[in-house]
Amino acid sequence: MPLRLPVQLRGWFAARGWRPFPFQREVWEAYAQGSSGLLHATTGAGKTYSVWFAALIDGLRGGARRGKPLPYTVLWVTPMRALATDTARALIEPLAELGLDWTVGLRTGDTRSAERARQQRKPPTALVTTPESLTL
Repeated sequence: MPLRLPVQLRGWFAARGWRPFPFQREVWEAYAQGSSGLLHATTGAGKTYSVWFAALIDGLRGGARRGKPLPYTVLWVTPMRALATDTARALIEPLAELGLDWTVGLRTGDTRSAERARQQRKPPTALVTTPESLTL
């Protein structure tokens, strides 16, 4: 049975005049079934939302974790600082509109020690980081 998208997500796409790509739906269905894998697509094809929305769909449905999501529900490792910044921005964009109480943190070599300490005290739901900064 195909995955039925939560109404919030359908509305988010409709408000932009977008429709999910077939490969995105495949990723969401595989994630919902507990599968893992590797996603390969060209730049600008929608990879970020295919992976991120898989986790958000789980959150919108209550997932295994009802209420406030666990810290570090998503750990996103990207090879470059600039890409990490762009990715964090893209992950933050849909949260308020979807009504999810999730937070996104960014940790790169440029992250100040005060921000790192804050992330230790109050970990984000999703952390975008680079390989050189991958210490939790």
